[in-house]
Amino acid sequence: MKKLLLTLLITLSTTILAKTPESLFGVYINDNVLDYFTKGELKSKRRDFARGFFALILENPPVSNQIYTDKLFIKFDKNNKIAQIKSQKKFQNLETCEKVEYGVRRQLESKYNIEFVRNSWAKHGFQKWVGDNVISTECRVFSDDKTTLFITLETKKYQEKYTEYFDSRI
Repeated sequence: MKKLLLTLLITLSTTILAKTPESLFGVYINDNVLDYFTKGELKSKRRDFARGFFALILENPPVSNQIYTDKLFIKFDKNNKIAQIKSQKKFQNLETCEKVEYGVRRQLESKYNIEFVRNSWAKHGFQKWVGDNVISTECRVFSDDKTTLFITLETKKYQEKYTEYFDSRI
């Protein structure tokens, strides 16, 4: 009985200790987009696939890391509330991308006390839901044989709208 209780206590404590990922490269989910862009830059926003959301590229993220990112895409709603942060890094081949992705995934698992699972939507991707946010990594091969690493942090609300858009196209 004591062993069962101890096992249950350890399981619950590791679940409770999982921190919710809230930022990526110094940008925070649910922050006001004007914390990162000027009103002038905001005028160049474009509509996103997800209805009711807009997108901008953040040229100078608060935390720069050229190993993991070339560009940082910020998606936000009509109230300027950030709903998705997506990092993009291009590689010459899938093997190199997967090595970097594996390292990123291990760092995130350690930082947030989580364990990624294979993403059923992405051939070379992993994800983990923590609270109302999902964090994911994916190496995607494009037609020119170039591979891109995407590291994404998004809210449940954004993912539902994004999924709704693609489901409507099938």
